[in-house]
Amino acid sequence: MQPLETLRNEHGLIRQFLDNLALAVAELENEKRPPKEFFEMAVLFARTFADTFHHIKEEHVMFVRLAQKNSGAIDGQIESLRHQHDRGRNYISAISDALDGYGDGKPIPTSDVLENTAAYIALLRNHIHKEDHVFFPMVQEELSDEEQTELEGEFEKARQKAGESTFEDSHKLVVDMGSLLVHL
Repeated sequence: MQPLETLRNEHGLIRQFLDNLALAVAELENEKRPPKEFFEMAVLFARTFADTFHHIKEEHVMFVRLAQKNSGAIDGQIESLRHQHDRGRNYISAISDALDGYGDGKPIPTSDVLENTAAYIALLRNHIHKEDHVFFPMVQEELSDEEQTELEGEFEKARQKAGESTFEDSHKLVVDMGSLLVHL
């Protein structure tokens, strides 16, 4: 599999995750409360799959390779994407920090969960669109077939380091999250 195809496939799972989050936001806006467990699972997915499995490939493998190859020519685009990753991490931390209060039904932590989840969804949907339709086509042109093969090898090493079953486990987590919303 080509490295950009790998990243796009991972984006597909992240989009399913974001769809679950959007349903939870809609429920909260309609005075229904998804269980605290739903948001705990969301934090787990964001930290294990989005950050440790997916963003690691982008930030520590692909971005580094591109920065070295282009002598700074695309540093602005790379830094913009990194900044968006960091903002996403901040939203997830804010959600995590509010979960105890959310679980107790307190209004301010509930508002924090709602607002940070909505902001996270908007950020990541825009981010993924930008990567898939602007950044990845640019990367496709920048890297030779040989460089893409090397990149895919590095992605495979990152996948093995994260764990062979990370994608499948994360997919199950997204399905389980969805099942928690069905019962509201």
